[in-house]
Parts: sequence; structure tokens; C-alpha cells
Amino acid sequence: MINWFEQYHSPEFVSDFPKTQTHLFDAENGIGADLLIENLLHKLLCENVTNDKQPCNACPSCRYLIDEHPNIRLIDNNPELKSDVITIDQIRELSSFIELASTSEHDKKIIFIKNAHYLTSSAANALLKNLEEPPNNTFFILLTSNLHKILPTIRSRSTIYKLTSPSKVQCEDFLKEKHQEAIKFLDLAEHKPFLAIQMADNKELINSILKVFLRGKSFDMMDVNENLLASGPQFFVDLMQKWIVDLAQFKEFKTIYYFKNLQDQIELISNQLSYKELLNFYKKLIEYRRLSETTINKSIALDNLMIDYKRIFV
Repeated sequence: MINWFEQYHSPEFVSDFPKTQTHLFDAENGIGADLLIENLLHKLLCENVTNDKQPCNACPSCRYLIDEHPNIRLIDNNPELKSDVITIDQIRELSSFIELASTSEHDKKIIFIKNAHYLTSSAANALLKNLEEPPNNTFFILLTSNLHKILPTIRSRSTIYKLTSPSKVQCEDFLKEKHQEAIKFLDLAEHKPFLAIQMADNKELINSILKVFLRGKSFDMMDVNENLLASGPQFFVDLMQKWIVDLAQFKEFKTIYYFKNLQDQIELISNQLSYKELLNFYKKLIEYRRLSETTINKSIALDNLMIDYKRIFV
């Protein structure tokens, strides 16, 4: 389905996959790694795999959604918490599931941990104990976009797969069939097709955010509200980082990476800024991004961020 992942859909890969029990996938957000792994899980658990190692899509196992399958436990950051973490309690809850592991070759148990870099230190150590001596036919699949945040001891016990990102041409070919409008967002999405789709689906929100940015120091703080965080603070900060990069790049080199359709406006705004102040503000944005992953009051943080943005104008 996604041609830049063809090697991971091959019959050889699916046959070899169960030979080790812990697998760690390293992939950038927005390139479809979730979809890849979900397709892989269906193949591994299918009761009637075809001759070319494809799921039959007809057996009881194939008809389950991934988060409802009785042989899969899906772990992600706890939605009840304000910060992005996977807690030790979530890992401890796996104990009963793991204890039910069967010795039957056809009764695989799979723990799928999305965003494994969100594991707290205590959660990671609790997981490590399970990885050291996993029961037969119990498999751990971890997905991360921040490999360096995964404990070295977990990495050493895992088979690691680095999922390559697609080229722009591959993205365009894929989106022509799946979401034509998303092609316009590929530069902004850094050639990540599923992020481009997300942006196309949130184009009204993006336009609202850009409307504030484009007013420079003249924007009204009354227009700064939690509606701008509808897709989360990280989405907002990521958009602003790209905006500041384009302003700085045009200021210094007359080039634009992300907002190529806004060159005239970027040129006008960049004339009101100093390159040094842009770089200083970008450093602050890195700190705001870190804070956006904590329990800090997001509304207050947004106000402070936009006040700092207003201050960079001469």
C-alpha cells in the first residue's frame, strides 16, 4: 500500500519477524508507521495467511480492530493525564495478559507500545523486567520517533528497524490516490504524507493561526485563545517554529522552506525583524515545545509565547 515500506510488507520479513520477541521501530511522526505496524499485526495473527503471507481478511482475528483484539494489548500515553507519559501502572496492568501467554504456536500474544519514548523511568524499568524473560509466543513491539529516549538496556534487547521516510515524489504519488488536497501541504509537512493529510484536514485551524502570525506585532491578543490549540500545543509550536525558520531564512538568504505561497508577506514581515532576534526567539520556542509536553497551563503558556513573538519586532 505504501511503497516506501515495501520491504516491511514482504513475505520474507513477515516470516522472519517472530524469530525474536522484542522489536523496536524508529520512525518519524507522520510517515505512516502506525499503519505499517497495524498491517503487520494483522498478518502475524491471521488464522489463514495466504500463500504470499497476506492476511485473509476473513477470519475472526482479521475482523478485529487492533485496539479490540483479545491477543493484543495496545499501550499509549495515558489520556487521563495532562502530560504525555506512559505510566508504571499501565505497564503493571500487562502482567495478567502476559501470564496468559500460551505455548501454542498459533496463539501469539502481542504488546504494542506506541510512542515508547513517553515511558517514564519507572515504567521503562518495569517493562525491562518483562523483556528479559518473555514467555513463549509473547511479542513486544515498540514504536518511537525519539530513539535516543529509549533506555539503552531496552534497545539492546530489541531488534531495531529504522523506517525510512518517503521522497517527495513518493508522497505525491501516494496522495494523488488518497488525499489530493494534502499535496499542497507537503512542504509544510516536511514530506510526511500522513502529517500532510492531518494538515489538509485542519486547514481552517492553520489559516486561523497564520492570520495571527501574518499581522506581525499588530495582532490583537484577543485573537489568541485556546481555539488555536485545537490540534494540541505541539502542533501550534511546530507551526510557529517553521514560520520563524522561514522568516529567518528569507531575512538572511532570501529562501523559503515551508510557506512558499506566502513569500510576499514573509518578505514584508522579515523587513521588520532582526536576524539576531529571530534566532533568540527560536531558542525560546524550543523551551516552549518542551513545556508543551508537561502539565503547564497551556493557555497561559500560549499567551506568554505570543507576547514574546510581539517583542521580536523592531
